[in-house]
Amino acid sequence: MKMSSNMNTKKTPLIQRRDTLKLMGLGSASLMIGTHTRLEAKTKLSVPASHKHAKIVIAGGGTAGMIAAARLRRSTPNAEITLIAPNTTHLYQSGQIYVAAGLYTEYDNKRQTADLLPENVTWLKEKVIHFDPDNDQLTTDKSGKITYDYLIVALGCEYDFSQIAGLKTSDIGKHGITSVYLNDLEKGESKGAIVTKMWFNEIKREAVSSELKVLFTEPDTAIKGENTSLDMLFLCNDMLKGNGVKKGADLHTKVHFTFCKSDNSLFRIPLTDKILKKEINKSKNMEIQYGHILKEVDVEQKKATFRTKNGMVEESYDFLHITPPMQAPKVLQNSPLAFQEGAFKGWMQVEEQTLQHPKYQNIFGMGDVLGLNTGKSGGAAREQGIVLQDNIAAHLENKKLPMQYTGYSVAPIKTAYGKILLAEYNKHGLAPTLPFGLEKPKWIWWAIDVHLMRKAYFELIMRGMM
Repeated sequence: MKMSSNMNTKKTPLIQRRDTLKLMGLGSASLMIGTHTRLEAKTKLSVPASHKHAKIVIAGGGTAGMIAAARLRRSTPNAEITLIAPNTTHLYQSGQIYVAAGLYTEYDNKRQTADLLPENVTWLKEKVIHFDPDNDQLTTDKSGKITYDYLIVALGCEYDFSQIAGLKTSDIGKHGITSVYLNDLEKGESKGAIVTKMWFNEIKREAVSSELKVLFTEPDTAIKGENTSLDMLFLCNDMLKGNGVKKGADLHTKVHFTFCKSDNSLFRIPLTDKILKKEINKSKNMEIQYGHILKEVDVEQKKATFRTKNGMVEESYDFLHITPPMQAPKVLQNSPLAFQEGAFKGWMQVEEQTLQHPKYQNIFGMGDVLGLNTGKSGGAAREQGIVLQDNIAAHLENKKLPMQYTGYSVAPIKTAYGKILLAEYNKHGLAPTLPFGLEKPKWIWWAIDVHLMRKAYFELIMRGMM
């Protein structure tokens, strides 16, 4: 995999590499460079494994579902574990950003689900179509009713482009419109990354002869991968500066970027927000419009309409990147497992520390489907998996649930080709694994994310080893 020849390729001292691996939350992945860290203890049970028999069903086969299967296989060795998920291909979704940036191919991010599934876990290639928690059962589209002793809901979230009037998913990749989020997890397809790569190149070609206006939008819903829009913004601008996979002329002054935010900040953590605003202010061709929520697109006239506190506002554009509104899957929304009202209506209801449903004590949730005021990321799912493995083992033994989720998440924000601003945080604020390294974008975070994280994801995280 090539990096731009104008990047800093200076070797990093071994001690810094070790500390970086810790900061990126890799833990056992530090074994790649032959070191041992205290984080490795997080892969081990805080309570003895339960050897009782139980029927455990996991709904969902994405990041959270696969982590749950791997960790519960260890913490409940005599359990009968069934994973229900229709996808035969598993996507490393964080890698879609690097496909768009020209650093990965589409196939770098794909593995067969069967190759990742732990031994002695039954896989039903089916969809859950109904939850019936009062009778400890659910229904699938093929097998019908399935009973359980414990249920883990890890269905992820859905992208709902239909909430934007005038836009069809078939418009993405045409009319100057793209979204790196456009994919089909069930089919293992990642069209959004591919069309966004083409979108980057089209902007670069047109900027040679024209002044361009490019919009980036975010919804007013919860967002999976909350750094993604910023990644696309910064990487596109840096590509126009002549950086990236191929050198080129500096065209960035020919393109004006507008980032339309639904709220009044770039990031939920104040220090990270301040650093990001400073990065944007460095480039005179970027502006932020706060309180702008995309409601409609005229794809032929290239106009976007936003709801603002002052009413509806129309903006013209040459190119548009959309982060779609997001929601929990309908099967979850229409069940007793979801919040019925309030800010998290439709998302799965759990106790935020134990991840246990408040009414149905044998049901737990993890991943993007949860109605929590925390980041939706692979790093969050990893931490939740650690909580889950211990708490279910303890619950089987009628013991107090020992582990608590702190709201941990991580966002590696790509501020340029070759630099990442790392935001490790929980519900209280920044929560670095080590007390340094989050104050500015760094090359080493980029090197870790590009070259190690995908390997760690498939070989360690998916197998419950970190």
